[in-house]
Amino acid sequence: MKNIVKIFKLSLVVAGSLSALTSAVVAQELPNRGPIEFSTYDTNKDGFISEKEFKEIQEKRIAQKESAGMPMRNAGNAGEFAMFDTNKDGKLTEIELLKGQNKQMQNNQGNRGMGQGMMGQGMGQGFNMPNFEDFDLNKDGVISAKEMDEAREKRMDEKSSEGRMMKNMGNQPPFSEIDTNKDGNISKEEFLAHQMKQRQ
Repeated sequence: MKNIVKIFKLSLVVAGSLSALTSAVVAQELPNRGPIEFSTYDTNKDGFISEKEFKEIQEKRIAQKESAGMPMRNAGNAGEFAMFDTNKDGKLTEIELLKGQNKQMQNNQGNRGMGQGMMGQGMGQGFNMPNFEDFDLNKDGVISAKEMDEAREKRMDEKSSEGRMMKNMGNQPPFSEIDTNKDGNISKEEFLAHQMKQRQ
């Protein structure tokens, strides 16, 4: 009988440890602020985010913040699935998620005009950040290093001719920083992901 009691107590300790471990894993997976990565939302790893996956991760993040006693600033602006699902097919692609997250971050910044654009701090602030299409000059769906240089030069010329300040032009991110998979081109996903980091 004593052995059964010991086993029961031990199983309770193990169950409690697993529960704490699961909470720690969730806490590690979900950042307390800023955007959540596509791979975290896509829990079944099918390459899309369902509405169920989207809501479950949002709920986990809210619960995680509540349990940590963190302020719930902008919780009301979390964004509904429908806002992200622009083609209304009931699932999100990585581009839909990134576009929605960028739009959401712009809305949260409001009139603060903060954030670094692709052109460096102080350039392309807030809502004035350049679009992928501004750099994809040949419209082939990717940005080459040459296109990046040409587009940046064009933007500098435009700002200069308008008499606008050219602060921190030396802080422009190098092409290699945006080209995260190092294939020599910047995809729309890479571009949007980098813009989002700049806004944080």
